[in-house]
Amino acid sequence: MLSLKLLGTAAGGGFPQWNCACALCNRSRSHPSELPPRQQLQAVISNGGTDRFLINASPDLRSQIEHEPALQPSPQKGSRNTPIAGIVLTSADLDQVLGLLLLREFQPLRVYATHLVRRVLETDSFMQMLRRVPNQLTWIDIVPDETFTLRESIRCTPIPFHSSLPFYARNLNGDATQASIGLVLESGGSRMAYTPSLPEINEALLAVYNSCDAILVDGTFWSDAELRQTHDGTPLARSIGHIPMSGDDGTICLLKGVKRPKKVFIHINNTNPVLDPHSPERKAVEDAGWEVAADGWQWTS
Repeated sequence: MLSLKLLGTAAGGGFPQWNCACALCNRSRSHPSELPPRQQLQAVISNGGTDRFLINASPDLRSQIEHEPALQPSPQKGSRNTPIAGIVLTSADLDQVLGLLLLREFQPLRVYATHLVRRVLETDSFMQMLRRVPNQLTWIDIVPDETFTLRESIRCTPIPFHSSLPFYARNLNGDATQASIGLVLESGGSRMAYTPSLPEINEALLAVYNSCDAILVDGTFWSDAELRQTHDGTPLARSIGHIPMSGDDGTICLLKGVKRPKKVFIHINNTNPVLDPHSPERKAVEDAGWEVAADGWQWTS
């Protein structure tokens, strides 16, 4: 059995974004029943037992834990405990790792990451808050294309992407295929791909997608110049590692030949018009056979 639940589905900053007064954010604030707020992307996986594994650690993690009983401590197990058995990191981006600092209350943690992502985080003095007592933090190195196992039941295979490190770590050098990864998750004969950041689509990735029962794919932006429509001087989507959904070279077109799996967009930016369920962009996504995941979306096989 493989179960994945999305506790948040938004890109960094959430929806509505704290400093944004665009039409979408304003509508979400004034009419939240029409455009529900979204927390920043956070996934939790399990195999049906009591252990839970986080994929990344969002800045909204504390709130997400308090809204998800399966992640909360049990009084029957003492005053300090957690069902969170490990955290798998797909990058060192702040909206994927800041939640680690919210887990600093002397709780032993196991974190799975590539050597480069680990090195980026270990150079940050804030991360020393996770090393205040012996064995508080245990790193498990993972290697692109090499399968590892979570609790002997969930097989994870990192998918390497050629990507750059986040801006705060731009002075570090390392293997570009370790900066950002996707994951193939397998258990009980089911297979899912989790790719929240997608800088490229190649033949190898197409083969992975076609072998899956479900694929969760980067849906950050609808168009390449989307940010510039509300924030002058901001970068293009592709320049910061996100293929937009639309266009002849966008995700929908590039993956139109992928027929087998359930196709789901995640990591939706506050500027993306697909947030509006009545928009022509949302209709185009759904007509192409895609789903836009909402907070609480769950897949179990």
